[in-house]
Amino acid sequence: QKLQYISIHLQDDAQRWWTQASSVIKTWSSFTEAVKHAFGSTKAQQLAFEQLKWYKQTVNQAITQYYDTIMELCKKVDAA
Repeated sequence: QKLQYISIHLQDDAQRWWTQASSVIKTWSSFTEAVKHAFGSTKAQQLAFEQLKWYKQTVNQAITQYYDTIMELCKKVDAA
């Protein structure tokens, strides 16, 4: 199983995180989600926040399209 080899590939903060998290992470998919949550880049969130801050509905844009775009940006900002 892949999980048993994770610790040999991690170091520093990631190793410390794995030491604490390994007791509750039992599947590869839960590991990948947990890693994304713990160490995911905030750059995408910052970019989405800036886009959200300045996004305006265009003249010919349907309200549903505007709403969908705003909601997608909100999801990116609040990914944690």
